[in-house]
Amino acid sequence: MRNKRIAVTPTIGTDAYTASDVVGGLMTFAVSTEQGHRSGQIRSVLVTDAAAQSEPYTFYIFRAAPSTIADDAAFAPTIADLKKLVAVLDITAANYTTVNSLDYNIIGGATTALEIEFDTDDGNLYAYAVANASTPDYDAATDLTFTLLVRMY
Repeated sequence: MRNKRIAVTPTIGTDAYTASDVVGGLMTFAVSTEQGHRSGQIRSVLVTDAAAQSEPYTFYIFRAAPSTIADDAAFAPTIADLKKLVAVLDITAANYTTVNSLDYNIIGGATTALEIEFDTDDGNLYAYAVANASTPDYDAATDLTFTLLVRMY
């Protein structure tokens, strides 16, 4: 078993989003190891927010590529997409911590690790962050980063 940390900084819009909008479009997390392993566990999800917005999201993780939904478009998965779901996680506003005018939110971690099993079709996990609040807005296109910690088998 090997732990792997994969960070993705999606390109986000700087106009206000509305509730149920995709924030940053489809994210791809390359989880496959050099040995070609494609299964494992999601142990934690870290969100860092340079704009210190502390916005809540619903984070959808898929084992295979779902339909493409653009940044700032309504999240509208198909039934075929839902069959590829691995996990749906709530990233709540109340769980953000502010340090040096920056926010972070971690689900799972050393003492409360997630144990979400997955097998990927192509060595990648895919994700959408969907806005729960009505007006998240950001200063820069790179304000958000999503990091998965996975344990590969």
